[in-house]
Amino acid sequence: MAESTSTAVEGMTPAQELMAKHAADEAHRPTVEEVVDEEDLEHPPPSASLSAAESTPTPAAQTSEKVAGKQKATDRPAKSNGVPVLNTQSEEAFPSLGAPKPRQPVAPMMWGKKPSSVANGVNGSANGTAAASNLSSRASTPASGRGAPTRSVNLPGQVSSTFEIFPQQMTPRPQLKKSLPETITEINKHSKAKIEQRPMTMDGKLRFEGKGTSLEAINTAFRELSQKVGLRQSIAVPVPNSVRASLIGRQGATIQKLQANSGARIQIPKQTENDAQGEDDDGEMIDVMIEGDPLAIQYARRDIESIVNERTSTLNMRLKDIPLEYYPYLAGAHNSGINTFEDGRDVRVKIPHYHTWVEQAPPQPPADGQQVTFAPQARDPIMLAGDRAAVQEVQREIERQVQELRQSLTLDQISVERGKHQFIVGDRGSSLHDFLEETGCTVVLPPSGTDSEILTVIGPADKLEGGMNKVMDLASSMAMTSVDIARQHAKAPRGAHVHARDLTRYLRHRQAIEQLERAHDASIVLPTLLDGPSSWEVFSRDGKNTMRARTDIMNLISGHPPARVSNVSINPFFHQYLQLQAAKSLRTDQGVYVVFPEQHEDSPDVVLVYEGLGSPAEYELPRRQPSPAEVQAFQRALQEAEQHLLGLISGQQEIVSRDVQASPKFHDKIRRYVSREQQGLPKDQIPVQLRYAGPSEATRGAAAGVFVRGPSDNVEEMIAKLLTFIEQEEKDELERSYTTSFEFPQKFNNFVIGKKGENIRKLREEFDVEIQVNDGSIELKGPEAKANACKAHINSLKKKLEDEATHILKIPAQYHRDLIGHRGAQVNRLQDRYSVRVNFPRTVQNDDNGDAATDAGSVKNYRQQPADEVIIKGPKRGADEAREELLNLLQYTKDNSFTGVVSVAQSQIPQLIGTGGREMDALRLATGAQIDVPGAKDIGSSGRAEVKLKGTKEQVEKAKKLLQERAKTFDETVTRTLDVDKKHHRTLIGSGGSNLRDIVIAAGGPEDRQLLARMVRFPRPESNDSTIKVEGPQAVVDKIIEALQSRVTDRENQVEETLEVAPEKHRLLIGHSGEARRTIQTKFNVTLDIPKQTATGAARSQVKITGAPENVASTKAHILEITKDQPGETVDIPRKYHNAISDNGQFFRRLRNDLRVTVDHNGEQPPPRPATTAGAPRARTNGGALPLITDDASADTHSWELVDASDSASQEEGTIPWILRGNADNLAKARAQLEKALQAAQKPNCTGYLILPDPKTYRFVIGPGGSQINAIRKETGTKVQVPRDQAQGEAIEIVGPKDGVEKAKNIILELVSKPGQGSGGSRRA
Repeated sequence: MAESTSTAVEGMTPAQELMAKHAADEAHRPTVEEVVDEEDLEHPPPSASLSAAESTPTPAAQTSEKVAGKQKATDRPAKSNGVPVLNTQSEEAFPSLGAPKPRQPVAPMMWGKKPSSVANGVNGSANGTAAASNLSSRASTPASGRGAPTRSVNLPGQVSSTFEIFPQQMTPRPQLKKSLPETITEINKHSKAKIEQRPMTMDGKLRFEGKGTSLEAINTAFRELSQKVGLRQSIAVPVPNSVRASLIGRQGATIQKLQANSGARIQIPKQTENDAQGEDDDGEMIDVMIEGDPLAIQYARRDIESIVNERTSTLNMRLKDIPLEYYPYLAGAHNSGINTFEDGRDVRVKIPHYHTWVEQAPPQPPADGQQVTFAPQARDPIMLAGDRAAVQEVQREIERQVQELRQSLTLDQISVERGKHQFIVGDRGSSLHDFLEETGCTVVLPPSGTDSEILTVIGPADKLEGGMNKVMDLASSMAMTSVDIARQHAKAPRGAHVHARDLTRYLRHRQAIEQLERAHDASIVLPTLLDGPSSWEVFSRDGKNTMRARTDIMNLISGHPPARVSNVSINPFFHQYLQLQAAKSLRTDQGVYVVFPEQHEDSPDVVLVYEGLGSPAEYELPRRQPSPAEVQAFQRALQEAEQHLLGLISGQQEIVSRDVQASPKFHDKIRRYVSREQQGLPKDQIPVQLRYAGPSEATRGAAAGVFVRGPSDNVEEMIAKLLTFIEQEEKDELERSYTTSFEFPQKFNNFVIGKKGENIRKLREEFDVEIQVNDGSIELKGPEAKANACKAHINSLKKKLEDEATHILKIPAQYHRDLIGHRGAQVNRLQDRYSVRVNFPRTVQNDDNGDAATDAGSVKNYRQQPADEVIIKGPKRGADEAREELLNLLQYTKDNSFTGVVSVAQSQIPQLIGTGGREMDALRLATGAQIDVPGAKDIGSSGRAEVKLKGTKEQVEKAKKLLQERAKTFDETVTRTLDVDKKHHRTLIGSGGSNLRDIVIAAGGPEDRQLLARMVRFPRPESNDSTIKVEGPQAVVDKIIEALQSRVTDRENQVEETLEVAPEKHRLLIGHSGEARRTIQTKFNVTLDIPKQTATGAARSQVKITGAPENVASTKAHILEITKDQPGETVDIPRKYHNAISDNGQFFRRLRNDLRVTVDHNGEQPPPRPATTAGAPRARTNGGALPLITDDASADTHSWELVDASDSASQEEGTIPWILRGNADNLAKARAQLEKALQAAQKPNCTGYLILPDPKTYRFVIGPGGSQINAIRKETGTKVQVPRDQAQGEAIEIVGPKDGVEKAKNIILELVSKPGQGSGGSRRA
């Protein structure tokens, strides 16, 4: 204190020295209330004014580094005239009662991680930053006016306040226009407050007192005084990086307000990529620069600290400078250390578990007597979170323990087989906590991806030997065996070693090794060298498990013989392409599993293993030797898979590798450039691959460059582009010093920077320039062309932002859902069409899983958007159009937002929806309304569901009316059941449901088949249920039940009789299409069961009649009447003429229709019909191909073929009876016609086949109602048949005497050759 005062005295004017003397004299007459406590002088509270050494930078500290470097260094405190200043704090000069007080530990920085004692700066401050600002803690809230004017005792109607300033903070007298008293007098003349200079304080500060009617007037006068006499300076205030955004505010509003209130200039450093990554870490600090007069700096600092304290009442900190080897000791055995840290404190401590090194191995054992240096690694930092004071306290305790561990820990190393590692410390070994608790040491294992067998034991020197012994005990207790998998298939065609290597790769890829280890509680170590031994090493604590694992491995190897595993050599360039294009399809379609080498291996060997068809997830590895048939299937599938893979890359150009010389500083740019160049490649084109020379290659003397691999043409093209790109980049490097700056509104800075610096990072990568965002300007540094391009881009962004308009629409929240649309369809369409942003208010709902707190915290710095506000932001034109369309959509929504509710029974909902929603879709289509049916969860215990309607007024009314009608009908619906024996169900339903339909319609039910089926439900035929359910209006249901009961009663009273009817007479009972049977059943109310033609034996002639006894008797009499035998006459016809006479049944039909005479054959089977040729396509006999359109119309274009009938006549011997039945007169006529037909059949006949060129002319041969063809038959005495299909190439068949056949042909040709009727054919002479 004395030294600081002495320094101050040296720079005083005589007047100031006199004032200091008066102040010293005044200090010898203190009152009790005014005496400052010595404890407060040594350890001032946070609310105290800052001392010269703590809060206020000296002029030397405030000058630039360049100027400061020229000043004379001061090694020790200055003295005044060689006379030491009296130190009232000296314990020797002024001993206190009792033992001397211990020195208090140096308080930590408020937001920093290191104690202030390590800071190197003027008077204990670093970079001009006052160290006293770090004395505050959460236990003592910083005063709002630190160093600022302090309000004192107030008289009625008057306010007074004081302002203190160090002499070093004042402008030297030669640089002032007026002296201090003159300046005060000038201010008092025009100010509403009066300032008076008071005696200096005990710590050497100039003290001013202001009096006035308001504190605001006093502060204004103080601020003017500070501006006129204060020395303009700048200080750095460290703040957590996490509060950067809070200090800047939305579009810079907060920092602008801070500058306006304080009068100081505040600069917040730009956000770097590392800063963006550390935003969540309150331990990451940044320096905020404050420039201005002393009072302005104090105001700005006070406000900044207030914001920081408000935003950082809790602290998140990452400790990254602690070696990982200390973590187990800090955490303690079974986390006892963590529990100690957290006990009684509002803090959470997370120390990562460390027992395997990843990036950096532990150091080597030291020489005797030397201390081990453990290097810190920032990969897994220690996390502290909680109350600020508690976090800082734990941080200090951890740093203290780290210092102790740095002095006490040492290490040693031991080599142990890799398979035993996990049994020492790991999943199968003792836990690191147990090892630490037992030995006081820790063990660090090498990672699984290395070949190292070195274990590192770390601990205090006196306990290290015990830790080493424990490791050796654990290692020696392991059982080990080896399995040489190459020996089992020693005669593999590709070599036993190659097969073993491929099989090992496959099983590792299939994660079979992990399965074996879990199954047998063992550790399996595989060979790491491709050309090394093929033995597997198996380790386990239990020797039995080792043998079981070995047996299982041998079975697994036996199930994968060389026939099941194949190897194909493919250039590594194609591996990634084939893995994407073929691997999955080969496994799914052909059952072949493909294993590609790891990328770092750069091996051409691709392994194919046959697994079989089926799901890969459900596949189980075989453990038995396959059969010979299976081996052949394996080989066939593997061969097809190999051909498929090679086929995909066949036709590709030669794969070449080229290198391009490029400095490592260009590698990232080249990577981004190549990625952009290859984005638009076709799917079938494989992009070239790039590899960059790493440090290892550089150490081997390889030139720093880029290696390009791919098809030769593509590689050459890419190399040409890269050379051009690198050449341009090298030219750009020469222009890196070019700098340009331009104005840019500060309110748009956040758009340039983006969230966590995302936007500015993209700009830097895209334009390859450095971008510095300042207050009101942007500075670009880089090649001139790129800087200008970036400038143009940012200016276009500024123009776009300046053109941006914001519309706030008041829209009731009830319409938001419709305006947003399903999954945001409506709002996304607006945003895409007009390039605007439409923000609907967020709804933060509390839930039970704790996420609500996170959500609330994430939006705490955003303006809360009212529930009825919709904000449209974007280009003015687009925003205007989007607003207009949104308002139109709102009006449409309002017009279509009429609602209605219809209450329906819950059980009616399935009926309203219908199968697959068809009923509801039809209802919506018919009414045009939106109909929402509630789910089962939304229906209360009342059993009534409210169906909500929405649409226009007319649509809602229409839908409401229909639903109410259906609801009323359903509410009046009753359900009754009727138990009827299943034997009656078929009769009640009837053929095609005819009986049931008659019953329902007669009862007043619906005619619609679906409604009818819903009203009366019969059980399924396969079920044992016999209950019929009837549902509908009560009156209709009662009538249906009554009708069903009546029919069942009638059915139960029915009798069944069997009547013998000759099979040939069944047609009389059936009739055409069953018409005769239906007539009988309806007339007599019975059921007829006529046997099918396939029936055999006695059942063939048994007709069953079921019905009431009287109806059965009447039906029986009727059937006997119509089937009784009529007088008949038998004529024996030679069997070979039967088909010729019957004429395909035409002769029988003529007798029946014309003479009422029927024909039967007394049960004999008629001879088979000869193969018909009528209408069959035949080869043309006179002209070959059919005529063309260009042929002469007079040409003979028809085809005619005449065949002697004797060639195709039947050769059967014997006769068949023709029994003619009818009245006597007609029998004679029928017999005469039969004899005439027999005579005609016995005559030599011919068959003619006539093919006309145009099938359409066949209709002229038939004539209206068959009149023309019948006339031809009668005139020529022949049988003429015209093909039914009348397709082109089908013949008209004419059978009869040769002269008659010829005559019929001529008549037909003459008919079709008449003008307008035929297109060709010969004319009859």
